[in-house]
Amino acid sequence: MRIGEIRRTDSGIVQGFQRLLDKHDSVTCAVSDCMGRYNAMTGDMRPLFPGIRLVGVAVTVKTLAADIGTVFKAIDLSQPGDIVVVDARGSLNTAFWGENMTLSAMNQGILAAVIDGATRDVEEIIKLKFPVISKGIVPNVAAVSAYGHINVTVQCAGVSVSPGDVVLVDGNGVVVIPQAEAQDILDKTNVLMGREHIITEKLQKEKTTIGRLVNIDRIAGANFDYQVVATEKDM
Repeated sequence: MRIGEIRRTDSGIVQGFQRLLDKHDSVTCAVSDCMGRYNAMTGDMRPLFPGIRLVGVAVTVKTLAADIGTVFKAIDLSQPGDIVVVDARGSLNTAFWGENMTLSAMNQGILAAVIDGATRDVEEIIKLKFPVISKGIVPNVAAVSAYGHINVTVQCAGVSVSPGDVVLVDGNGVVVIPQAEAQDILDKTNVLMGREHIITEKLQKEKTTIGRLVNIDRIAGANFDYQVVATEKDM
């Protein structure tokens, strides 16, 4: 097992994203827009129950497709406000989270588990109201071997996640904000959410359409085939 270092995103920035969640719906959508429509985890990541809305700091785990021991250690190393992000390579035949891990995580103040793989003991976890987002549910549990790595850059559901990055979850899914960009993305998201509010008001009050507001005919007319542009002087 290799354990890397973690430098957590400043708590003030994390609190800024929490204020967005407290004030607005669909914050993950706006955050993704502000990152060039990137850094959203794939649509097959599913919450165990509806209504999960939270933000925290990533503690990352990279594990083999049948080894849960490294996740045990990651829980021990986590702090209140952390989110355990597990790169299990999309394995759906063994579980990488369960009831005992949930209780352990709650004792550590961990906010949630985000797993590129499966979980189990879902009936107990739902009763405990501990947020888990994963790709599947299966009774078989992975072995306790601890061959993996903690707090290294991982891949989780199509997104690169580094230790200390911001992880944001709402009803639309999961987005990851790289630590180095977190303040900039927070500022941009605050501005964008204000613009979204104006658009919503226009649609409701003016009984118009988004196509008319953005002048979709002008946008469509600006589209081009690159082959035509590249060869127009030669034809």
